[in-house]
Amino acid sequence: MTETAFLIGGGQLHRLVGEHGETPSCPDAKFKRGSIVKVRRNKAVGHFPPELIVLAVIPPGFSPDDALADLVGEPRPFMKRAGVKVVTYILCDAGDTKPYLCRERELLPSGKPAVEIGTVSRENA
Repeated sequence: MTETAFLIGGGQLHRLVGEHGETPSCPDAKFKRGSIVKVRRNKAVGHFPPELIVLAVIPPGFSPDDALADLVGEPRPFMKRAGVKVVTYILCDAGDTKPYLCRERELLPSGKPAVEIGTVSRENA
């Protein structure tokens, strides 16, 4: 889904498209892309699948909406959530198209070896 806005005025029409970018690296993150992690069974994320795969690491203060757009190669959205003060992750379950967003404190190591992740794209519904 490409977010586009139009600015109309003075007899002219201007099309505005969000910028493309790359999510900054986060060397202090506990998990890396491809890590298999366990999800804590608490109120905040207890309804998530018990194991997930890390797709992207989001550094503190960076918008998760920008990180998701960067991950799937789309322009960054104009309207987005603000980043939080801690490391967060975009995760997925094998065979599921829904992305999950978790803070680092809600994840535990699974002890399983990391998997290799190729390209990620958004499924059109």
